[in-house]
This record gives sequence, C-alpha cells and structure tokens, in this order.
Amino acid sequence: MRGALPILFHKLAGLAAAFLAASLLLFTAVRLIPGDPVALRFKNPDPARVAEIRHHLGLDDPLPVQYGRYVGGFVTGDWGRGLLSGRPVAGEFRSALTATLELTLASLLWGVPLGAAVALVGAGARGWRRGLVSGLGGVGLMVPIFWLGLVGLVVFTHWLGWLPGGGRWSFSDLAPPERTGFLLVDALLAGDFSAFAAALRHLALPALCLGLFPAALVAGTLTTRLEEPSVEILSRALSARGLSPWRLRARHLLKLAAAPLAVLIGTNFGALLGGAVITESLFSWPGMGRLLMTAVLERDVPVVENALLAVLLLSFLAAALADTAAVILDPHLRRAANR
Repeated sequence: MRGALPILFHKLAGLAAAFLAASLLLFTAVRLIPGDPVALRFKNPDPARVAEIRHHLGLDDPLPVQYGRYVGGFVTGDWGRGLLSGRPVAGEFRSALTATLELTLASLLWGVPLGAAVALVGAGARGWRRGLVSGLGGVGLMVPIFWLGLVGLVVFTHWLGWLPGGGRWSFSDLAPPERTGFLLVDALLAGDFSAFAAALRHLALPALCLGLFPAALVAGTLTTRLEEPSVEILSRALSARGLSPWRLRARHLLKLAAAPLAVLIGTNFGALLGGAVITESLFSWPGMGRLLMTAVLERDVPVVENALLAVLLLSFLAAALADTAAVILDPHLRRAANR
C-alpha cells in the first residue's frame, strides 16, 4: 500500500496539469467557433438585447477574465445555467452522468466476467475454444456498436418483443423516488421490484451492445497474459501438484492477470464513455451523449465547457486509480515502487 501512494500522488499531479491544459484548449476552441451563441437563441435577434445578455453572462469581458471565471466556477461547482434550457448546468450534468455511468457500469458488470471466462476457456487451447476468443474479439472490437444495436433492436424489440426499443424509463411506469440517480439502485432502496424490473428491461439491450467491447478487450488481454512462457511454466508446476484445471485458472492464474486487467479497464474507461455516446444516441438514452451533442450543435457554451471538461477529468481519474490498483495487486510493481 505504501508503494501505491507515490504513484497516486504522481497521477493526481498529472491530473492537475491535464485539467489546466484541457480547460484552456476547450475555452479556446469554443471561442473560435463562428457565430454568437447568444444571437443563436433568437430568430430575429435584437442587437441591443443580445448585447445586454452578453454583458449579463460576462461574454464581453476580456478573454483572460472569462477564462479565470470559467476555471474558478468549475472548481467551486458554479457552472452557471444552460443557454438552451435555462437550468443549472451542474444539475443537468449530474442527471446525465448518472444515466451514462449506469449504462457503462452495467456493460462492465457483464462484459468483464464474460471476457475473463472466455480467456480462461481458450487460453492455450486449440480448435473451437480458440475460435471462441477470436470470435469474441472480432465482434467486440471490429463490428460497429451502432450495427450491433440495430440488430438487437430488430431481433429483441421488433421480432420477439422482449425488450423496449429505447429510453431509460417508460412513462406508463411509476418511477422510484430519486436518491442516487441510478434507477436500479433507487428501485432497490425503495423496495420496488416492479420498478427494478422495468428499469432493467430498458437497460438490458444497450448494456448488452456496449458490453461486448470490454468483453473483447478482457478476453484478448487475459489470453495473451496466460500464454506467456513464465505463466505456462507456473501452470504446469501447479498442475503437477494435483490442482484441477478450473481451480488452477480461477484461483491462481486469474490473480496474475488482475493487475493488467485493472489497467486495461481504467485506461479504456474513456473509450467506454465514447461508446456510450453512440449507444445512447441509438437507444434514446438520456445520458452524456445526448446532452453533449445537443450542447455542441446549439452552441450552449456553459454546458460544452463544463461537461466536456468533467468527462475528460473522469477518464484521467479512472486511469490514475487503475494504475494505483495495479501496484497494489502486482507484487512486482509494488516492489519496484518501493525502491
């Protein structure tokens, strides 16, 4: 644990540097987009009214003053109000983020175990078991998410009628009281199992499509790790002691792959969020994807600047925590960090 602390502090320092660089780039990019974001709100903009609103929002201040106010507001949580909705940006972001995180975590919850199981079955094997790993990798990494989603909609929604075609919740169902923003968790906390089942039905198809990506990554990484010469030697030695193949793989070999698996998930967290944007658009999921797409198209400056920066920092933070977890899980990395 002591060796992990310097790694964590180093990553947090990098996170601070990334925050400054990303905030400056976002601020500059938004200002370089042609057109006045305030004038776009009106069909026939009155120049005097536009100037009044710009002054109220501080858009006519010098750029260094605007940037300082932007960074200070982001750090303190004062993100202003959206130009399109008029609602606090922080509240809109929180609602959209919980929807995206629920979808992303659900995809990881089934995708990671599936990838690990396929890797344990196919590592060192030939024939159909080896083809299982290659097939999952091909589907998860090379087939576009929107194509998988369209196939899922045709099969499970239009042909079989098992799952809803989109949305996070049906207007005909009574939503549970909001406590955490995660519908599944809120339904369990309220003891409303019918609401839990309804939320799960809406979540199943988009999570199934998105989860194939982490499943393919995990399967490929673990298979490569388990087929390393040192791991194969250890596997034969443990097998000679009488351990069954499944006990050997589940208890010993999977521990060896825990550290690279943690790094893999952390470093690809941003890619998962990017995949969630496509999935949300296809399934009308009210998450970060829809929020950011609408904000960019409508030049909603407060939403674009703050929400994009927050998503970027979340990706950096996930990678930093993953590297720290790898040091804790891998004795070799832990000894190297203690030197």
